[in-house]
Amino acid sequence: MELSAIRARLSGREATLIRPERTVTAAVLVPLLERDGALHLLFEQRESSIPQGGEICFPGGHAEPGESPAQAARRETAEELLMPESKIELLAPLHILNGHVNREIHSYLGVLHGYAGGAAPAEVARVFTIPLQTLLDTPPKICTGALRLELGEGFPFEAIPGGRDYPFAPMERKFYFYPSPCGAIWGLTAELLFRFLDLLR
Repeated sequence: MELSAIRARLSGREATLIRPERTVTAAVLVPLLERDGALHLLFEQRESSIPQGGEICFPGGHAEPGESPAQAARRETAEELLMPESKIELLAPLHILNGHVNREIHSYLGVLHGYAGGAAPAEVARVFTIPLQTLLDTPPKICTGALRLELGEGFPFEAIPGGRDYPFAPMERKFYFYPSPCGAIWGLTAELLFRFLDLLR
């Protein structure tokens, strides 16, 4: 191959993200509703028999083929809270977060109009709200941790200098914790909550 051919092939190219490759798009709604004259945020506690059972989250899930993240956030919220999509108002896109298991998670701020308190029992053990002002006034506990590589069977340690003693760098990240009536809000939900509240300050 000649240099002129390489120039022609790569002319105008933009950088491509190769790691981590995101194969699944998911979306969550950060849902506001009015209660007793004040704005509240709604949270779900996941049903114990599903993955990450018992944890606290925002409504949401995977986007279906041909569905935008915004459509997925509205549909999943309607299914989980047993309410019509027409009663879910999307106010604004918030953040995109790279989650584990090759997920790209989009978050949206929304308003629930006329929510009657229902929830799909196969997915949601409990629904509760926290006043928005309480969350704004409650700084989270922030911890720094590190995610470490788990290298599977067959990894060719013999091919790299140092073998099993190679100094693989841990991936540092911050973890946020907020109190709630059902235990700690943490993980991706807490990070999305922290970043949303930061937008309001």
